[in-house]
Amino acid sequence: MNLRDFEVFKTIAECRSFSKASEKLFIAQPSLSKTIQKLEKKLGVTLFDRSNRIFRLTDEGKLVYEKAITMLQQMKELKIELEDTNEHIQGHLKVGLPQIIGSFFFPKVAKAFTKKYAEVTLEIVEEGGLNVEKLVETGEIDVAFVVIPTKSKELEEQLVFEAPFVACLPKNHTLKDEQEIALVQLQQDDWILFDLSFALSQVILESCRREHFVPKIAYSTTQWDLLMALVRDELGVAIIPRPLTELYSQNIYVKQISSQYIPWKIGIVVKKDRYKTRALKAFLKLVSDIYYMR
Repeated sequence: MNLRDFEVFKTIAECRSFSKASEKLFIAQPSLSKTIQKLEKKLGVTLFDRSNRIFRLTDEGKLVYEKAITMLQQMKELKIELEDTNEHIQGHLKVGLPQIIGSFFFPKVAKAFTKKYAEVTLEIVEEGGLNVEKLVETGEIDVAFVVIPTKSKELEEQLVFEAPFVACLPKNHTLKDEQEIALVQLQQDDWILFDLSFALSQVILESCRREHFVPKIAYSTTQWDLLMALVRDELGVAIIPRPLTELYSQNIYVKQISSQYIPWKIGIVVKKDRYKTRALKAFLKLVSDIYYMR
């Protein structure tokens, strides 16, 4: 029994198929079957239910899977700690970037970090904010920019930037001459929202609930520039962070929200109690130096 056996078992469980795991691991399927049979014999349990065509773990298999994840992650962190003894800061960081935040924040950070730490490579992982949080929790990425506060108790947060949400209206809107508006004044409008995998959407929906209405969602998108274009073309209204209106404000009205202050709080998050490499510490400090309390 060795770590490789557990890596094979974990991959098969996640692929839910011996054949798919075989393709992913570049190992012949008969060899995978022998590895699992050997592991089952040493543990004295059956890991997979083979009674029908439905691929699933047994109760014992589920327990072994949970322990395998923990054990493999601990060994990965041990290897990193042992390698992280060089005087020079070097290595590889996986950075989670929700699409909206990435375009606004990351270029400046990447330019400064790469210039100062040329021996550290940065790998960008682009996902919706809620998905990015989960990847940090599971240790699949090292650090991420997200909307805070997060709902996870597993993440360590640091605020780096804050700006208000504003209302974006098409040129023909009946409220175009108002200096500021309440959200509830838009309850009869069609709304253009960010995709529900975005933490931004949850902030907007919660803000509407505070004014006792549910917005009529006409369109949802993962692209902030498409969202703005839909407003411009008179297909609905949108609530977005003010900095995004500075990047795109063609033929729309931008209005302050008077009924409540809706903050766009951007934070940088890492998993609590995980080992921080020298490269990760350097990255966190650089972000703090650029943005914190700006």
